[in-house]
Amino acid sequence: MDTYDVVIVGGGIAGLTTARDLRRSGHSVLVLEGRARLGGRTWYRRFADTDHYIEMGGTWFAEEAQSHIAEEIRRYSLPTILSPAGKELRTVLGGIALSGEDFPVPSAVRPELDRALATIVQESRRVRFGENLDDPGLRDLDVAFSEFSARLWTSPVVGDYLAMWAGFAFGCLPEELSTLHALTWVAGYGHEAWTLDAAPATKFGEGTWSLVNALAEDGAPDIAFEAPVAQIVEEAGRIRVTTLAGDTHVARAAVLATPINTWSDIEIPALSPAKSLVAAAGQAGHAVKVWALTRNIPEYLIASGWGGPLNWISEQAHFDGGRLMVGIGADASRFDPINREDVEAAVRLLAPGAEVLKFDSHDWTTDPYSKGTWAAYRPGQLSSSYAALAEPEGRLFFAGSDVARGWAGFMDGAIESGKLASKRVASQLEAEV
Repeated sequence: MDTYDVVIVGGGIAGLTTARDLRRSGHSVLVLEGRARLGGRTWYRRFADTDHYIEMGGTWFAEEAQSHIAEEIRRYSLPTILSPAGKELRTVLGGIALSGEDFPVPSAVRPELDRALATIVQESRRVRFGENLDDPGLRDLDVAFSEFSARLWTSPVVGDYLAMWAGFAFGCLPEELSTLHALTWVAGYGHEAWTLDAAPATKFGEGTWSLVNALAEDGAPDIAFEAPVAQIVEEAGRIRVTTLAGDTHVARAAVLATPINTWSDIEIPALSPAKSLVAAAGQAGHAVKVWALTRNIPEYLIASGWGGPLNWISEQAHFDGGRLMVGIGADASRFDPINREDVEAAVRLLAPGAEVLKFDSHDWTTDPYSKGTWAAYRPGQLSSSYAALAEPEGRLFFAGSDVARGWAGFMDGAIESGKLASKRVASQLEAEV
């Protein structure tokens, strides 16, 4: 049994940010990571059997709107690049391919889409980004996006476009997504309704590993890999963290920096009712992300659609006579991303005639250390539990993109939550000296 000032459960960006800041404050820190790697729901690794690298998890950000990640990029001089701009833009809605004057919806119904997006922007102005979302005046917005958006359209193609927007952005079905969560993103981006051809497109030039490695090297905490946690218990003015292997670590404080969907796998007697309810239901993100090296596909195609397994594909590179596409779908259960026929059929719905040469993916939904993709709050969760999610429970503190006050679901939110957790922990430890 060893003793530290702080034990951090989870070696993702939030946990590493917390560790970095606490180490800079002079505290001893141990990070317990269930996987054999750092990075959490980011993972920069080789594509299939090639020497080309891809992002299996979190990838994109918007420095102009996301100040926390922008600060880390400046701090560590991390190179960034833009994803390739689309040369051909296409939507597939109701089985019909739309481009040119009819992109993203037929010109005849574009006024209806514009009115719908204007209403989304107008409702987003009720949200004060980064502030409490459990205001009783916002409860009418904490409903399923499918329910909210149904009031905005009469043309099914507009309804499909709005469903696609929500499904692609949050990695879940519109009926699973809180409208209030969707509106926080619109508010955070300056009250502009993102369209699928104008979402954040900046990524790390040397992969998310460049940020993960910089945080780990700067903080230099002790790290234990393949050390999933079974129990976190506070007793006698200390907190005891026990791994599944039976190793025990005692600390003055602990930080739980794992996805909400994994909280129920850890015995935490002190977990509040509000946190327990959200942990039991889980956040809704269960997207699929697949990479495919393709032939017979238009140069720098960006295509999006609703009704098929993938809601968006975009070219990210080209090599070995093929075009490397990344695709995202709202529901990982819609097809098998490790089956060539399924992957090719999914791509062909958005790019007819495409041939898949190689493909690669990771199932984040069945991954025991994530059990889902990026944060997507369910209807009712924000209005009932938002204020409680990041609040400490005695000597146990919380971090992670899922509990961020601002950009929940983004790397920026992970950094923000780690900074807040480290400040809270340091304040408590210093008060005890």
